[in-house]
Amino acid sequence: MTLEVTGLRKSFGQTRAVHDVSLTVPDGGSLGLVGESGSGKSTIARILAGLERPDGGEITLDGAPVATRPRTGRARLARAKAIQLVFQDPYLSLDPAVPIGRCLDAVLRLHGWSDRAARQARVGELLDQVGLDAAKRHALPRELSGGQRQRVAIARAVAVRPKLLILDEAVSALDVSVQAQILRLLAELRRETGTAQLFISHDLAVVNEVTDTIAVLLRGRLVESGTTRDVLRAPEHPYVQLLKDSVPRPGWNPADIAARRAELPELAG
Repeated sequence: MTLEVTGLRKSFGQTRAVHDVSLTVPDGGSLGLVGESGSGKSTIARILAGLERPDGGEITLDGAPVATRPRTGRARLARAKAIQLVFQDPYLSLDPAVPIGRCLDAVLRLHGWSDRAARQARVGELLDQVGLDAAKRHALPRELSGGQRQRVAIARAVAVRPKLLILDEAVSALDVSVQAQILRLLAELRRETGTAQLFISHDLAVVNEVTDTIAVLLRGRLVESGTTRDVLRAPEHPYVQLLKDSVPRPGWNPADIAARRAELPELAG
């Protein structure tokens, strides 16, 4: 599966959220989409998942156009089967009154799994795949830890074997040790399933850990892209260099970072 995004545009009133952005996620690849709050990252994620309608641009999967305005239930289901989204807060994305097993079962039923025994077997397989005990199928979201809830959210997203998994700040709400566990899980899932991943984050350390390529957004515009290693080792655009230098380290001076931000015309106003 290769995802191609060409000339994507989206405005909200007078605010241009995404301006002429083009991206590629190769088959089995992992692209990091990076930028500060308001850079357009989540808007792009919602467009790709069919939750927002773009003003212009083209999205293709393996060369076949993806409808940016699916009008029928069948078209929306096809879009959801191909592209799944994992949100930042797993608790808000899960129904607090529905046990985990029923949550996963409902996804399978929605996508045409009519055989109950097959669904139950798949639920067990999913729980095992994300490292959760089979007994957790009876648990409610409030009875799980934050890391466990995010594992459930990931299991739900991969239940119907999507071609692309979008992770929108999927570890930013978790403790550092739990983040590491989830990142390892995502790397394992990519190796096992071949599902491509679009990893949206403001955290360069996370992106460096899990992605092959990177694209950096500044106020809705793509300012630099390339292999993650090359871009983070020797960024060419001053904004990307600023992002890199903004990561705290010995000798780090926040006043210097603030002064450099003020000198960038793209950040003025």
